[in-house]
Parts: sequence; structure tokens; C-alpha cells
Amino acid sequence: WEFQPLERKGGWESSIIEHRSRIRDALKDSPSLKPYLESIFAESYTEARKRARAETGLLLEAFPSQCPYKLTELTDSDILPQ
Repeated sequence: WEFQPLERKGGWESSIIEHRSRIRDALKDSPSLKPYLESIFAESYTEARKRARAETGLLLEAFPSQCPYKLTELTDSDILPQ
């Protein structure tokens, strides 16, 4: 989304919103999952970075080596990186 602004499509935004909603719902149903989510956050970002490279065709170095967002920002339905 952030790294290919000219490729943004409604489907991408819809997918982001849907997955954020699923995470929020899971945390609401099972608040005890929050520490687990926080513990796997960095590792999950590393994997997401690899998937983003494969999907976009951009070099891995195009994506920050550490997630530039807080977990709370990534689950906030009102925030989309520009």
C-alpha cells in the first residue's frame, strides 16, 4: 500500500480493513492473546516484508528492516499509511 501508491486499489484497502477487523475481534474475544501478538510482532513483520517483496517485485531493501509502525497503528481502522 505505502510503497506502491499508484497501484492502490479498493480491494487492497478492503483487505487491510478486513484483516484489521479480524485481529481486533480476536483480541476482543480473547484479550489474553495480546501478549502473544506483541511477542510475535517483529518476526511476523520479517515474514510480511518477504511476502511484500514477492508480491510487488520491489527489492527487499525497499522495505524498512524493522516495522515503522506501532501495533496499535496497524490495528486502527482509521489509519492507512500514505
